[in-house]
Amino acid sequence: MTHLQFPLKEMLRDPTEEPTLRRIWERIDGRLPDARRRRRRVAVGALAFAGAVVIALVAIGRRDAGPLRFGDGRALVAVDAPAAGVRLALSDGSAIELGGGARFEPLESSGTTFLGVLQRGNASFDVRPGGPRRWQVECGLATVEVVGTRFSCERAPGRLRVSVQRGAIVVRGERIADRARRLAAGESLDIVEGLVSSPLPPVTGAGAAFREKSGADLAEPGLDETSRAAPPPASWRELAHRGHPAEAFAVLGAQGVEREARRLGVSDLLVLADVARLSGHPAEAVGPLERILSDFAGDPQAPLAAFALGRLELDALDRPRSATMALERALALGVPRSLREDVRARLFEAHERAGEWSAARSAAEAYLRDFPAGRRRAEMESALAPNDRGR
Repeated sequence: MTHLQFPLKEMLRDPTEEPTLRRIWERIDGRLPDARRRRRRVAVGALAFAGAVVIALVAIGRRDAGPLRFGDGRALVAVDAPAAGVRLALSDGSAIELGGGARFEPLESSGTTFLGVLQRGNASFDVRPGGPRRWQVECGLATVEVVGTRFSCERAPGRLRVSVQRGAIVVRGERIADRARRLAAGESLDIVEGLVSSPLPPVTGAGAAFREKSGADLAEPGLDETSRAAPPPASWRELAHRGHPAEAFAVLGAQGVEREARRLGVSDLLVLADVARLSGHPAEAVGPLERILSDFAGDPQAPLAAFALGRLELDALDRPRSATMALERALALGVPRSLREDVRARLFEAHERAGEWSAARSAAEAYLRDFPAGRRRAEMESALAPNDRGR
């Protein structure tokens, strides 16, 4: 059997050179009447155009296969935008424009899906229409799902604004009426902690210019500053987003964490776990993470929850056997490649601390098999060397 040579695109070349082809048709044209000659030129031009279109489509399809990458071919990584902002060109023709100080992190990418999180700041997403991937962007208070459009997310503590400039999107979240809302071009949705949001209608004319420039809504008529109600006390979510986990936990208490963990969605459960962990209550952080794994195992963030639970059990609670189960769950759920090396290294560490030498050797071998030049290579090779513990 003959073996194919790769890449195949190098073999898909027209064997006829353009100058030779032109000379052939000139000789043929010289033998034809004028009318037939014109028809022949039209036909040749149409065939050439159709061929160019087919070649372009094949090239685009091949270039867009596999995980999404930066436009220059580099693998996607988290980006912290400088004060002037930054534009990120992507391999499928899409682009992300980050405002000054914004941070965007890709979590998962394949030929059919792309998942990322806007961790802070403002960003505009210009997703190529008709592309093969379904995009999902986590924006804190809501999740945006889209195939091809242009939209923007503006994050602030306790508040999120989603606006659509072209196409349509679906916004999902606990604070949205019916948990989902479709937004079309020109529509915006403001999402606020503790409030159920409704979309703002399209704005045109001077109102649109004002909103575009200031990012603020027009004041409600007949309502001055003196008649506005005093703002309610800050909720635990708002305190968490402001970076005050101790105050957020004080609002909740241990019983409050347990109560909220029974009813919240994935994004809020992750925030709830961080509130407990960062406020010095690691045991209370276990419940929210375990609920993600039990009730939302199919969610793209479930592998991250399993990894977070494994680190919590190992580092804060000193329960290495529980840590091994959580870390193995992270691998089984498909933790992103960017985190897999850390998961495998921590799994070795957990087995070793639990005194499970055979399992620790297997974990070290798996690490070296997946990451032969990994950061902890020397440690894994040392663990596999013969010693007095007989590992």
